[in-house]
Amino acid sequence: MNYEEFVGSVTGFLRETLPCGTELSRILLEKNNGVILEGLSVRREGERAAPAVYLESYYQEYLSGSSLEQIKETILECCEDNGFSDIFDNGFFMDYRKVRPTVVYKLIHYEKNQKLLKQIPHVPFLNLAVVFYCLLPDTPVGNATVLIHNSHMEYWHITCAELYRDARQNTPRLLPAEVKSMTEVLLELSDGLDGQEEDSVPMYVLTNERKSLGAACILYENMLKHCAEWIGSSYYLLPSSIHEVILVPEEAVPDKQELMEMVRDINRTQVMSTEVLSDEIYYYSVERGRLGVVKE
Repeated sequence: MNYEEFVGSVTGFLRETLPCGTELSRILLEKNNGVILEGLSVRREGERAAPAVYLESYYQEYLSGSSLEQIKETILECCEDNGFSDIFDNGFFMDYRKVRPTVVYKLIHYEKNQKLLKQIPHVPFLNLAVVFYCLLPDTPVGNATVLIHNSHMEYWHITCAELYRDARQNTPRLLPAEVKSMTEVLLELSDGLDGQEEDSVPMYVLTNERKSLGAACILYENMLKHCAEWIGSSYYLLPSSIHEVILVPEEAVPDKQELMEMVRDINRTQVMSTEVLSDEIYYYSVERGRLGVVKE
């Protein structure tokens, strides 16, 4: 079954199963780094919100051997959940006083997201951009996020400076940071199995407790300084993805060019295109107390 046949099968199933009056439409959604994904918009009669189902990811599951019937049932469950729509239909998103406690920030690449940045409030940070979203925990589909656009700011009558102020307070509280050695992280991924050797080059992973969009932890007040104190020296910061960064003590890096090449190779071969943060590496100087982009 090719992609178009898959979409037709899923859409037909939903038309037959969802309540009469439900509007289904295929839409294109711009994600991080200019990547365009196709989604299926599902708007039930009388509702403001229309959740989007990303069809390509489900098609890949099908190609990997997942049952078509099970995929259809999973998509149907997402479409039938009322929680996310209720957030909009009860007026929550209409009142910034209600939205304010959920406003947090994340980091994306500045140059790779020029088109998107024209539509959303942002604050430049080195070669990156701080952008804002609402974190809506404990919805039926997990932790939902809503990217904040310029149109939201206009409706709420607020400024980007106010968003940044609120996000600086909320993000460390809602998404606390954690730093672990690479050895600890690998042990966790292997369910604590023995056999992990100590890294020849000491590395530390900085992310948040949810391990989602955790690269933004570098923005937390005094976080970079605390990491330097914990490591005991200045360090290089490698943008592993939008979800985490890797810290490497300066004395453990004989050739910074190798680090640059490693980051670019990993971005090309191991990181989803929507999750790449940057091809550059960064350096935090204890003496200057600042983070900067490392020049080639």
